[in-house]
This record gives sequence, C-alpha cells and structure tokens, in this order.
Amino acid sequence: MTGNTETGKSGGFHGNPLGKSEKSERKYAGIREWRTELSISRLFRTSIKVQTAFDRCFSQFGMTAQEAAVLVHCAEQGETSAGKLAKAMGRDKAKITRFVGRLEASGFLTRKNDPHDQRLRVIKATTRGRRFAPDLKNRFEEVRNQFFQGILNVDIDKLEALLAQLHANAERLCERKSLKDVLNS
Repeated sequence: MTGNTETGKSGGFHGNPLGKSEKSERKYAGIREWRTELSISRLFRTSIKVQTAFDRCFSQFGMTAQEAAVLVHCAEQGETSAGKLAKAMGRDKAKITRFVGRLEASGFLTRKNDPHDQRLRVIKATTRGRRFAPDLKNRFEEVRNQFFQGILNVDIDKLEALLAQLHANAERLCERKSLKDVLNS
C-alpha cells in the first residue's frame, strides 16, 4: 500500500487521512477507522463550504443564510414564536432569538407581546420581509440545485438515509453526560 495507507509494523495504518501535505504519526487500527475519520473530516469541511456558499448568496440582502431561513419561515407561517421557530428549524431558542433581533433591526420582522400570554412574543414578517421572502426562497433552491448538480436522485436518497443515521448517532452521543460515558460504550 502507498500514500496514506502504508502499513506499519504494528499492523495499523500510518499517515494523515486529511491530506498528503500534512505529516502525522497517528497510527490507525485499520482501514475502517482511517476511512471513518476521513469521512467525518470531509463531512465537516463540506458543511463549512455549503454554509459559506449559502451565506455568500444572502450577504447581498444583509443577512446570513440562517437569518434568511428564519425570515422565509416567518413569512410562510404568518405568526410564530421563537420556541416554535427553534423546534421547526432544529436550532436552540437563544440562537433563533438573536437571528430574530437582527432581522427586526433590519425591518424584516416584528416582535410583539402575545395578547393571550404576556410571557410570549409573537414574531411576524413585516411587509418588507414578506416582499423579500419569495426571492430568498428561490435563492435557497438555486444553491441546493447547484450543490446536488450531477448527483442522481437515487444517490441523494441514499445520502439522506446515511445522514439520518449519522444524525441519530450524533444525537445519542450528545445525550451522554461525559466523555467517560462515550469511551465506556
């Protein structure tokens, strides 16, 4: 074997799964460990690239992709709350509240006290926000189409199944209380 998969005396794999240019003395127990580390690294790097592409697309509107997603969701829902947005978008409520604050400062959203429950704030797209939302939604679709260009629908379905399983595995890891719990499982 050559390159990143040279077998050492211990039977493990030497090399850096992240690239040939970086030196590493890390020994891998086997090809599966090396490949899974490479896959996780590629998943992180791809996530960063996709997020960057989306953010660049929406920067001309003065917002991030996550803020654009909040605005589109609010425009489609009519009235909502930070808690409902957080649940629908798979984000924590504090982050959603920050996004809403920036969108409110830019005149895209409003927040008002709920007349039935003063503890809640009702979030609603302004006229300006509702006017921008269809364009933002189209931009999301354009970037998604470019991202999946050249990939067959059957492969996208397989990817979705794999990502769903990885997400479920990550959720289980996050539920554990400590690193010790993770190492002992």
